[in-house]
Amino acid sequence: MKKKSFYNVDSYDFLSEIRSNYALILEELESIIDRPIEHGNYSTWIGERPDYLSNPVDKSVAWKTLTFRIFGIDYLPNKEHCPTIAFLIDKYPFIVTAEFSLLEPETHIFPHKGFTGNLLRSHLGLKIPKGDAAIKVGDNIARWKDGEIIVFDDSVIHEAWNKTVERRVVFMFDFEPSLSESRGKEVCKEVLSKTNDKHLMGIAPREQWLDWLEKGYFYL
Repeated sequence: MKKKSFYNVDSYDFLSEIRSNYALILEELESIIDRPIEHGNYSTWIGERPDYLSNPVDKSVAWKTLTFRIFGIDYLPNKEHCPTIAFLIDKYPFIVTAEFSLLEPETHIFPHKGFTGNLLRSHLGLKIPKGDAAIKVGDNIARWKDGEIIVFDDSVIHEAWNKTVERRVVFMFDFEPSLSESRGKEVCKEVLSKTNDKHLMGIAPREQWLDWLEKGYFYL
């Protein structure tokens, strides 16, 4: 059976609280957006997957993230700096990954798939430029809007682009569709047990990720 690309936001009541905190989340983004990248410092922006994208200036920093939770593991320094986000992801522990995601101007993330078909991904638009900035999931295209959420299945082939002269930033988070904390942790353990992802393995070996998952947090 063909998978759905995008999902109805109204099917998940908790998303309304995240959306209602848009202004506070945007304030937290503004307080942290100009932190410079420092290699090996997870309290700064991390350049993501240059092999996945095109950019005319510097592919290594064209797509950047700042992480609060990754596969059920909290990065505490960033949570401490952004209390609204910390409150929300702690209130809804079935949210297994949460981060700011920034696309620099003229960046195109090539078609790819996520780690698992057992989670759904959401984007809350925070700084959405005017012009051609969009995401395509399967055969369907959606355009971000400030303060609005989109939900999609990132195990479906998808791509995203920002063909404007300004940055695009969203609050990106993954959640377990049945809203089960225990099932969410099972999915995280399954992903971390099997992945050979270069980005994750470049941070720490698989055994370390699994140890962090048991603890629920990590520091770097």
